[in-house]
Amino acid sequence: MVQRVVPQVIHDQALEWAKQCCDTDRVVISGFHSPLENAVFHLLLEARHPIIWGLGRRLYHRYPPEVELALAENRIMIFAARNVQRTGWSTAQIRNFMLANMADEEVYAINVEGRSSSLDVLYDLERRNKPVLLISSPVSGAWEAFEKS
Repeated sequence: MVQRVVPQVIHDQALEWAKQCCDTDRVVISGFHSPLENAVFHLLLEARHPIIWGLGRRLYHRYPPEVELALAENRIMIFAARNVQRTGWSTAQIRNFMLANMADEEVYAINVEGRSSSLDVLYDLERRNKPVLLISSPVSGAWEAFEKS
């Protein structure tokens, strides 16, 4: 298994973005699959912020207590992109494109110094259609925002 390595500055910027979301009425939608997405997921859960969790597999039978609490309080919606037991590459792509299609704006944390990702392709497609934020600059720490022209 290939471990995704994200520079600490990108990790910190993504968590800062998530904290800023908690001060808004935005609903954050993601697959929350990668380690960085998972860190954002737990930050949002702790902050009691609304979440839509798109799985690239069928729904789980049980969820951790913090997810069960969010479900009971109607702070999270969970859906399955496919009815398969495990997320494979193709189901992950289906989930990613479904999530992108549902979002009004998008945020990507892409390690531009690392291996390429299918999210690079999705990012390039989506930034032509809606507001997109790219968290990718470990040197400058800057966020790049692209608005629909």
